Amino acid sequence: MAVILLFGSVAFAHSGLGAASPGPGAVVGGKITTIQLRYNSTVTDPAGSVIDPNGETIGSTFTQDSNLRVIVSLDDPLSVPGQYAVRHITTDVQDNDRIEAAYLFTYDPAAAPPQLEIIAGDDGFPWVWVIVGVGVTAIAVFAGRLATSMQRARGSAPAGLRV
Repeated sequence: MAVILLFGSVAFAHSGLGAASPGPGAVVGGKITTIQLRYNSTVTDPAGSVIDPNGETIGSTFTQDSNLRVIVSLDDPLSVPGQYAVRHITTDVQDNDRIEAAYLFTYDPAAAPPQLEIIAGDDGFPWVWVIVGVGVTAIAVFAGRLATSMQRARGSAPAGLRV
């Protein structure tokens, strides 16, 4: 069980977004010409798109600024109020998997400019493996008690009925 718990988190670890500006769910204003994406582990080959409130793709360039940071440069500053979608794709350097994700933020010209927002991760603890481990442990305990009970029953049976 300890091996499953130890390697379970490693087997499913992927680079995720650790911070962004504007961040997921943010309401931002001002002159926005870039979007900053910071990952929680090393990535490469960034790509993606930014979609405006009308469903149109905005001209943008995804540039890797460091091992953990990607800058999305917009061709023109945001101007249409409403909800924007940021779709980002990278390759996780650790396992070479291509990771694709997206988030939404709202542009309101009257709102405050964006700040870098830390994104709380929920992938840190391998809950699935804990549940599997508890289940395996329960089955092992049950099987052990059943075996002990059967040994006692065989030992207390009359000599002619023992198998």
